[in-house]
Amino acid sequence: MKDLYLRFADSDEMRKQLIEAGFLVDEEQGELYHPDISLDVVAVITNSIGDAESVEYVTEPGYHVNLRVINDDLDLSELNGFVVTPKTPARVWA
Repeated sequence: MKDLYLRFADSDEMRKQLIEAGFLVDEEQGELYHPDISLDVVAVITNSIGDAESVEYVTEPGYHVNLRVINDDLDLSELNGFVVTPKTPARVWA
């Protein structure tokens, strides 16, 4: 099992790339799914900087997705160009 943090330009690119990587589309819901991968769409990440008196909000570039890959034998190399390694991820798997 491994976790991947991915960043795409936008939701359209995310959808296209995940489908090319083997994700399926639920016909009723329109949601993406994969039998061997858990998908967490984080989307746009906004962080606050500063203190209580002077708070600024900064939006991280891109559209973010977390994957928990259950099957270690899956070849997801076509997603390598979208992998990021955040120091402190906005969301992690429990």
